[in-house]
Amino acid sequence: MKKGFRIQTLAIEGFKGFTTRKEIDLKGCHTFLLGQNGNGKSSIIEAIRWGLFGSVGRPNEIIANRDYSKRCRVDITLMSEGKKLNLRRTLIQGASGGSDAILTDEHGEELSIRDIMPQLDSVDAGEGMHIIFSPQSTPLRRRPEDLTPFERTVFNHLGLTHPQALLSQLDSFLNNQEHVEKNLGAELTATRQKVDTQIGELNSRRGNILSSPPWDDDRTPSVADSENKARDLIIEITGKQPDPSLSGASLNALIDNGEDALEDRRDQDQGGLKIKKEIFVKRRNSLEELREIEKELKIQKSQVQDLQSQLDAMLEGKSLDELRDSSKKMREATDAAELRHQIVERAIELLNRDQKDSVYCPVCEVEHHRQPLRSALQGTASRHSDDANSRLNQLESWLKKAEELEHGAQRLRNELAETEQRANDIRADLDPDDVQELSDQVNMEQLDEMIKRCLNRESSIKDQIEQKESWFGAIKSRLFNLKEEGKFHQIQDELINLQQSRNRFKEVEKAYQDLVSFGESVRIIQQAVETCLKERLEKDIPGVSENLSQVFVALTRHPWFDRLIIARDPLPKLELRVASSQDSSGTSHPTGVLNGQAESALDLVPYFAFSQADNAPTEVYLVLLDDPTRAFDEEHTKILVKRLADLGHYVQLMVASQETARFRELLPKNFEQSEYVIVEPTRWSYHDGPELEIEYE
Repeated sequence: MKKGFRIQTLAIEGFKGFTTRKEIDLKGCHTFLLGQNGNGKSSIIEAIRWGLFGSVGRPNEIIANRDYSKRCRVDITLMSEGKKLNLRRTLIQGASGGSDAILTDEHGEELSIRDIMPQLDSVDAGEGMHIIFSPQSTPLRRRPEDLTPFERTVFNHLGLTHPQALLSQLDSFLNNQEHVEKNLGAELTATRQKVDTQIGELNSRRGNILSSPPWDDDRTPSVADSENKARDLIIEITGKQPDPSLSGASLNALIDNGEDALEDRRDQDQGGLKIKKEIFVKRRNSLEELREIEKELKIQKSQVQDLQSQLDAMLEGKSLDELRDSSKKMREATDAAELRHQIVERAIELLNRDQKDSVYCPVCEVEHHRQPLRSALQGTASRHSDDANSRLNQLESWLKKAEELEHGAQRLRNELAETEQRANDIRADLDPDDVQELSDQVNMEQLDEMIKRCLNRESSIKDQIEQKESWFGAIKSRLFNLKEEGKFHQIQDELINLQQSRNRFKEVEKAYQDLVSFGESVRIIQQAVETCLKERLEKDIPGVSENLSQVFVALTRHPWFDRLIIARDPLPKLELRVASSQDSSGTSHPTGVLNGQAESALDLVPYFAFSQADNAPTEVYLVLLDDPTRAFDEEHTKILVKRLADLGHYVQLMVASQETARFRELLPKNFEQSEYVIVEPTRWSYHDGPELEIEYE
């Protein structure tokens, strides 16, 4: 076997399903982990990988057993060139995958892992498979991230891992370079356009101000000139020197102070005048209202007198009640006469129905001669006259008209009382001077004179307000002009700053051009590396393809596909294809045309091929395989175990499989009993973890 290390013992605690510490003495032999799924076989494979490299199967994978109170830890004893080494890896508390590794010799002295196990690398071989190399020394430690496990294995075998890593890093750098160039170019263009646009806008605004300058002189004022104007204006507004705190104030601060002072002066001056004006307006409105009410009183009094005169003339010295009493009595007498007339007419009607000479009076029931009685009744009926009714109607008409006059007069008297109350209320609210001036008997001419005086005072105050407003407007206009001067000075400063920025921007553009030139240089280097790598691959790939084909045929014994070819067209990217020596056309196919057994065997081909190659620039130490017989039938399992026996002459094997019966039958036929150890996890419990049965020779 080639020089390298072998795992002697393994101790696992707190790792995944290991709830208690388990120690396994491998004696440096090949190890076959056999048993049903779920009992801990894969956990042992993963524990070895994590112990050696600190790597987990998936990002952010949780490996610490939550029910284990102590630290998650894996101890591995290695034998290398007759020296015993102890490697302990401990999970950092609270970390997900982060760990701390310590390497000690047989005397307990701590050693540098880099010195003892330099550039130890591992290459995944698909899910559950791992191959461990001792690679060539080089400062390029970073692997390309876009390679498949197959590609990484082939490049490692050819000693081209780092050229490929360099090419991958150059590709990544150039992708980033193109992104940076594009973004910076767009940003520079946008910034240049923005600055040019701002300069254009400022020049336009500056031109508008200069076309109608807000200053009186032909000379463009300086900032100091504008500030002195502002201080003089503050003195004119306040009538005193500016506050000492404004001695070093900016133009904008001085203008703000002037505007505040102007508002204070305006409130102070105009406020008093407006109050005086409101007082005289109120006095005038009250006097005008009183004048209108007095006019209304005069009219109402005249109306009351007219109605009362009409009523007195109609009553002719009588009262309204006397007229009502006379009307009542006349109504009663008239009603009685009408009733008697109706009785007589009914009596005559009754006599006319009886033609006897002797009849009884229908009223007194005394017998009378018919004719005399009838004549008497007719005489009584003829005496009824309409004069009584006419007199009654006339009297009732007078009464109704008199009552209407009385009602109208009373309504006017009520309105007159309300108007007099309104007049009294207004008099009570009049200005004391106006109350004192008015006599008890209001004189219209006096009211007119008082209203006229109020109007004159209002007009005078209004003129004062307008004069003040004119002054305030002029001062405000001067403040506005000062603001425009301030805008002009600000535009001047911004233009200077933008021009300076535009000049500095040329340096940035020069640096950007240098960056683009550097990117072009890197592209030339990348193309040169790619060309050299492709040339090297074109030279070595035929031999690699031949080695791969031999192992593939030995593992699969496929009846048709017996060649593995690495396609030339996509180089330096490695694309594996299958072909048949029986096909005269030489057509190659994607590996997807293989059946499941051949596909599974294909994952193992590189490791069988390269671990036995004498001319490999790297040295294989250890191969970890987790369930490599998936999809294999009995015949292919036999082939695999035989190939593993061949591989075991070169490397230490760690193989996990659930094909317990097949491996127990095949291992003694292909391996010496002293060469291997069988570890069988028989069961797993929540508290004790996996129970391991270990079989030696």
